[in-house]
Amino acid sequence: EREDLRAMSFLCSDAEQRNKLLSLSETSGSALYADYILREKRSWKDVLYDFDSIQLTLSTLFQLLQPLRPRDFSIASACSPDTIELCVAVVEGKTPLGRSYQGLCSSYLRDCAIGDSLRLWLKPGSFLLPMKQIENSNRYEVPILCIGAGTGIAPLRSLILEREKMRQKRETTQIECDAKLIFGCRKETRDYYYQEEWKYLGSKNCLQVWTAFSRDQRHKKYVQQEMSNQKSMILQHVLDNKGAVYVAGGANMARAVKEKLVEILEQGIGDRKRATVFLKQLSRQGKYAVEAWS
Repeated sequence: EREDLRAMSFLCSDAEQRNKLLSLSETSGSALYADYILREKRSWKDVLYDFDSIQLTLSTLFQLLQPLRPRDFSIASACSPDTIELCVAVVEGKTPLGRSYQGLCSSYLRDCAIGDSLRLWLKPGSFLLPMKQIENSNRYEVPILCIGAGTGIAPLRSLILEREKMRQKRETTQIECDAKLIFGCRKETRDYYYQEEWKYLGSKNCLQVWTAFSRDQRHKKYVQQEMSNQKSMILQHVLDNKGAVYVAGGANMARAVKEKLVEILEQGIGDRKRATVFLKQLSRQGKYAVEAWS
């Protein structure tokens, strides 16, 4: 933070380095701050290395450091008394100047070994899963449509597997599909999470899947484009079958999916305002829910 840079400037024994830190900390130097800290993703370690005249004791460092912000991850598995599965993408890349960086929490989880202990907690999610089954049937009263991208598949997988776990408790061999998934990622060979699992559920008629791989062809294809391709299915699911829609992924993706859903509903209802109101009604009923992050 800028105030931290300002505080460290007074600990510099070198006048030039002190003035540079002051410039970085001032509002007038916002472009400099963006270039040096934000775009290059510099950490405390980097700043202390670049400004080596900072005279910083351990106690002063602890006073300046802010507590690490907690990281929230959606559970990617059905309910279990002793197991929780997560779907975590390790954040890593290079800055515009070629400096390597990696995510603090995701790289920590990657490096954990079997038997290591983690401090975690559980919080209620935003999805209310309809679990009531039709009497004398293995179908649920409310079919579900899941739309997600990347690691946004985590809470959607949890919904799908939880319903399948409950369905298996009924003695029946004939299954009527009441779950659908539209999933998007960059590359099928690298980012298509749980591909074999979806194929297996599809072979049992438990799940229908449509995909959008944005980097596997010249023109990028996202989940909202696949939604357009499947507009008849979506209209039937929402309007005729009174189904629920669950969306999970990045905030930009979630906004685009909502806009596309309103556009599709407008074609079925005949009026954009009524389509928007209808989606709000679904949200109040818990039949349209979004789990998104930036």
